[in-house]
Amino acid sequence: MDTKTDFYAKSDSNSFPLAEKLEYYVEADGLLNSLIFQQQEDRGETEPTDTTVAGQSDYAHASRLHNTKWLKINYGNGFIPARYKPEADLIAQYGNELDGVLTSWPASSPIYFTKRGKDFVYPAPTAAQAGANRLKRSVELLPPDLDRASNATPTLVPVNFHYLHSAYAAKKWLDRDDPLWAKANEAWTEGVPLMLDTMYPRARQAEVVMGVPDDDGSEY
Repeated sequence: MDTKTDFYAKSDSNSFPLAEKLEYYVEADGLLNSLIFQQQEDRGETEPTDTTVAGQSDYAHASRLHNTKWLKINYGNGFIPARYKPEADLIAQYGNELDGVLTSWPASSPIYFTKRGKDFVYPAPTAAQAGANRLKRSVELLPPDLDRASNATPTLVPVNFHYLHSAYAAKKWLDRDDPLWAKANEAWTEGVPLMLDTMYPRARQAEVVMGVPDDDGSEY
């Protein structure tokens, strides 16, 4: 992969150090894995429930979380959808008063935000409101192939398209006015849709289906 990157960028280990290349490889891998994951029909959707604790707002994400589709909390009278509100927006709106605002946030209209691998839900339940299975989330989990705990080099990208990591690294490293940038960018922009079409050939599948005549029973 490093040799291919040097080919695109006309670089070497001195001008384009391996550590810098690795940063771009990881970035490219994240982008490509996300694109592949979006095409998969089985996205590992699940709806786990958690026990809420009195006075506690933070609840850890599921392992291999890709995204949270919705979050609901039960304060004792049934589940209520919590509205996602980024912490940055809350800080901008309430400033130094935010802690007090969150403490007194109405249970009739809960909110949540995400940071450091946790969902922070407000208001936190009281002792009377907390209980087993009172927090429910609909989540999409990354495939086991992307579990870094069991796979040292997690990737969904087929081996014959690993050159895309090199093309991406080269185009990120090169200046846009460099003629080599255009070549590396072309390899990336043309290669990504080709990879997806190769892995998920829906158009070709549709053509095959269209070419098969309907069975009208006339042969029986």
